[in-house]
Parts: sequence; C-alpha cells; structure tokens
Amino acid sequence: MSTISQILKYALVISLMVPMLGMALLVAPISGNMGWRIIRSWNSIALGIFGVKVDIDFVGDPSQLDGGGILVGLTQQSLLDPTAGYAAWDRRVMSIWNIEYALIPFFGWVTILLGWIIIRQKPDQAKSQLRRAAQYAASGGLVYLSAEGKRSLDGTLNRYKKGPVVLAIESQVPIHPIYMTGSRECLPVGEWKIRPGKIILRYLPAISTLGLTYEDRDMLLGKIRAIGEAEHDCWSPVASQVNAGVAP
Repeated sequence: MSTISQILKYALVISLMVPMLGMALLVAPISGNMGWRIIRSWNSIALGIFGVKVDIDFVGDPSQLDGGGILVGLTQQSLLDPTAGYAAWDRRVMSIWNIEYALIPFFGWVTILLGWIIIRQKPDQAKSQLRRAAQYAASGGLVYLSAEGKRSLDGTLNRYKKGPVVLAIESQVPIHPIYMTGSRECLPVGEWKIRPGKIILRYLPAISTLGLTYEDRDMLLGKIRAIGEAEHDCWSPVASQVNAGVAP
C-alpha cells in the first residue's frame, strides 16, 4: 500500500475524529451510553477506512456478560488492539489507564466524562480508583484490563500481571477472558502502515471468583495464563514458529 494512500486515510480518520468525538464530548455528560456508542462508531469507521474488519467469536455464553465482570485481555499484540476492542464491544466497557492517555485530545477527554478509571503515579490515588473500578464491576458493569499490561514486542506472551485477578477477587465478579488474533498482521510492531485484514475477538468461557480470597490470586492467575498460552499456541503465527524452532 502506497505511503500517500496511507497518509490520506489517516487524514480522513482524523478529520472524522473531531466532529464525532466532539459530539461525544457534548453528549457524554447527558447520556453515557450514547457517548459510548459514538466512540464505538468512530473506532469502527476508522478500521473500515483501512480495510480492517473485526469479528466476534463467543466460545462461551454471551449472556454471561450481562451480569458484568472483569474483561481480561490475554494478549496485547498491536496498537490496533484497543481500537478493535472499542469497535467490537456492543456493551459499555470501562477501561483503566494512565493519566497521559486521558489527556489525549478528544478521545481521552471523552473517557474522563464517561467515568473511566484514570490512574496517576500516586499509590493512594491509584488504590482509590481501583476500588471504584471494583465497585463498578460489582454493580454489574464491565471493566477491561490487559493481563500483559503492555504490548508484546516479539509476538510471544509477556509475563501476566496480578492486577486483573486481584480486582476480580475483590469485587467477587467473574473473569471474562478475551483473546484477540489478527491485529499484529494488520499493524506489526514498529510499523505505521495499517494493512487490510481481519481481527477476531474471542470471548472465552467465564471464570467464577465467588468465594475466592486474596490468597487465591496466584492460583487464579495460573489458570488464566494456561488459557492464554493455549489460545496463543493455537492462533498466533509467532507461537507456531517458535514451537517449530523457527525464529520469529
């Protein structure tokens, strides 16, 4: 794909961002659900401009999401992952991210108005915000967290962090594991040109945390890691190369 074509597509996406997310800024204080739908539409249109399609595959029961819980991303392979997630989720989802992302013009500003959990580099503030996320999940909301916490540079799974399982145990809500495949092929690490393709968002069976305590966090993290590794071995081209002894 030519550089000029890519630049024009990026320009079109940005030109749509200002009016659409500007509208979301006006609507969000009145109707959070409407603000969320505008965000979802913009992300979906942006991917469509680049020829990227997002499909949803429910391995588990879709109705399990109705009661809320913690959506745990099992892998983070591309900068396109958040965009694909926001485009695909038909339910309102709260994310947790650092203050620098919340300051991004328009998109970040809307997330503040939608009540997303914004973390600053202050322990007391972070604990307070995470308690608010736990309360939101316990009341039936959906909260998204990445198990890896950062994008994989070589395509293999990073070490999983305990934050998502601790949050789920604290709020006593189910964990909904999510595996995303295809995003790395559409936008590899270190590249800026987005390639047409398909991203699949796989919802795996929910994991109950009822009755679990903080002492069970390592056991629960191990269970999630096993699911993530099984999915990655099945779906990731990089994992397949590693298993075959081929350098990625």
